Amino acid sequence: MADNRRPLPAETDAVRHGEVESLATQVLSALAQRSGHSGQALDEAVLANFCANILRGGTAIRTDSVAELRRQGINVATVLDGYIPAAARELGDRWCRDELSFADVTIGVARLQAILRELGDPWIIDAMAAADVPNIMLIVPLEEFHTLGGMTAASQLRRMGLSVCLCLGQSEDEILQKVATRKFDMIAVSVSCGQRLSSARDLIERLRMALPRPVPIVVGGLAVEGTEDLCTVTGADYATSDPKEALRLCGLKAPAQNAPERTARG
Repeated sequence: MADNRRPLPAETDAVRHGEVESLATQVLSALAQRSGHSGQALDEAVLANFCANILRGGTAIRTDSVAELRRQGINVATVLDGYIPAAARELGDRWCRDELSFADVTIGVARLQAILRELGDPWIIDAMAAADVPNIMLIVPLEEFHTLGGMTAASQLRRMGLSVCLCLGQSEDEILQKVATRKFDMIAVSVSCGQRLSSARDLIERLRMALPRPVPIVVGGLAVEGTEDLCTVTGADYATSDPKEALRLCGLKAPAQNAPERTARG
């Protein structure tokens, strides 16, 4: 028989609390991604204007905020590795101070993700073109909500010239099928908090069973900064949220990055 009862006030509060915690995890996850590519300090006034545009009224995801950055000659790497994570930090801080509503931050995060997808598209094509570069699988497990951080890490790795298979919103069976049929040189699993460690360990165990050959597994995400002995707890080989450090630990090298810098598109 279907349960048609309305949630009790306590139940409603619990659901809302869970939604808010999930959103906070998604927004703040970008802080775990350390930038090492932009080579340009962030301008506080530019950042303030960028955040204001991201938080403007309305529900449309499309934003013209990148156009202003383009007019100021800011390159794509600085937008992706600098201004987007900094804006996510600002949204998270203001949400924690009760200066932004749940809806404000939800729309703001969606807009940041849209910009990340738009500016990252050229490197998705570039990464697929070279067949002899290291092949990385980056997993944001299905139950995780911090997709912005995973997308940022994938963007950084692709701009290093690496091939990246980003598993976002995919079931374990789908991920394991890819692992069993494709050759990967490194697998990275994003973990947002201590409550996800048990499921991360289960996933890593299944990954090792499915892999046709040994492949180093790295755990990253917010849990890296808040958990001791993360490798022991999860069964991973290494733990870091720095893409360059992950490559070094796994003995991988990115192709030479001599391509001309691209500027942000409006």
